[in-house]
Amino acid sequence: MLRSEVENCALPVWYSHFRPITFETLFVQLPPDFLAYLQSDGIIIPPSLLPNQPQDNSSKMSDDDDEDDDWEEPPQAIQPDFPELENQIKNAIDKLGGEVFIKLNWSAPKDASWILYDGSLCCRAPLDVLLLLKGSEFIQHDLTQAFVECSDQVSAIPSGGFVLCLRRWENILPAGEFRCFVRNHQLIGVSQRNCREFYPSVCGDRINILNDIQQFFFRYIQHKHPNPEFVFDVYRVSLHHVLLVDFNPFSKVTDPLLYTWDELTSSTLCLALRVVEDEASIKSHPYTSNRVPQDIITINSQQDINDFVSMFNSNNLAGSDG
Repeated sequence: MLRSEVENCALPVWYSHFRPITFETLFVQLPPDFLAYLQSDGIIIPPSLLPNQPQDNSSKMSDDDDEDDDWEEPPQAIQPDFPELENQIKNAIDKLGGEVFIKLNWSAPKDASWILYDGSLCCRAPLDVLLLLKGSEFIQHDLTQAFVECSDQVSAIPSGGFVLCLRRWENILPAGEFRCFVRNHQLIGVSQRNCREFYPSVCGDRINILNDIQQFFFRYIQHKHPNPEFVFDVYRVSLHHVLLVDFNPFSKVTDPLLYTWDELTSSTLCLALRVVEDEASIKSHPYTSNRVPQDIITINSQQDINDFVSMFNSNNLAGSDG
């Protein structure tokens, strides 16, 4: 796989070419200091994103303690500060109706949904965005290993830099999501996207679903993407109404879902829509390795999120002395 094939699947690269058939998206270029912050250990939230934080007077010493000349306060961790970026994110969220779905060039932080109080990926404020980015291993993969499978890898940084993509939030029904595989410009397979559920309606309507996706591919996708081989995700809103969600490289870094990569690279595969046929065929959750910390289980409000972040800040400050 070539570096250019991966770059061509980045949302900031393909969006302008397919804008009429996908979700409205705004882009914010991420500066080097914020990228370094994302890759740093721990979670230290910029103070500006933590409203109504009480002043901490616990470190103030009384006059009676003045004689303790040997006392030394621990060094304080450097507080991150990205006011311009925060404003850009806030403005983009406002322009997109107040709720957005985020991703970097390629990946969304789906493995970190536990970190928001409602368990979704819906971001309503810059703090939501930052928590998802900091808590996601998928985002770390974008930052460090996006080109690891490329034969011509020269840098981990995409040619246009790293970009935060903010997409207008839509209440998508998982039963309508499908992953499509293209080889030599031909559609060779379609898979149900959510393999953790059995949808009787999908099983019963598979002929119409496959026909709609084929027609969508022929009209909007085939020979319009620069790669001869790629994977694309769609959302079937209703009969004859399909939207493009994303592109992915045609390689093992992309989940084949109900196919295998041996099948997808063979010459004998016949086009079909594969679905979960019954309850017994359900696959395990893809993010089972991304466990929720025990302290997070009881989070159920925005105030709990603020308390959680304050706890992380306190732990990082206390641990900065060694």
